[in-house]
Amino acid sequence: MNKRRSFMKSAMGLGAAGTVGAMAAGAATGDRTAVQGGIRLGNLYFSSGLTGVRPEARKDPLASGGDIKEQTHTILKAHRANLESMGSSLEKVLKVTVFLADVKTEKAAMNEVYSQYFPKEAPARSAIGVQFPDTATRVEIELVAWIP
Repeated sequence: MNKRRSFMKSAMGLGAAGTVGAMAAGAATGDRTAVQGGIRLGNLYFSSGLTGVRPEARKDPLASGGDIKEQTHTILKAHRANLESMGSSLEKVLKVTVFLADVKTEKAAMNEVYSQYFPKEAPARSAIGVQFPDTATRVEIELVAWIP
């Protein structure tokens, strides 16, 4: 049994009532903590959406922000580092939302990189086409993860 399936099986073993009860207890005691890149509530981490635009493109609108693959790598490395700093990992990600500047032409390239970070059982995911306020941003990714 792979790690994600084992994790999900153990989390489900708590039962819906146990899981909801634990989350409600955490919320009731104010166990909401701002952490780098998101919010932690009990054993759940809700990330902010991260982008992977090259720093120079934030200062100079004519500089390249990086292509979809580079930005996806940058974002998923940052998410991995955030999770590891809390004692978790990408294997414990439950849900991912991906926002793409051009979902029709860039989703395949994003998926190519994404599958390197989630090679076995990928978490639940939605991919949505959006219009970013700048032309450098090609992708933004947010996630929800379990923190043991």
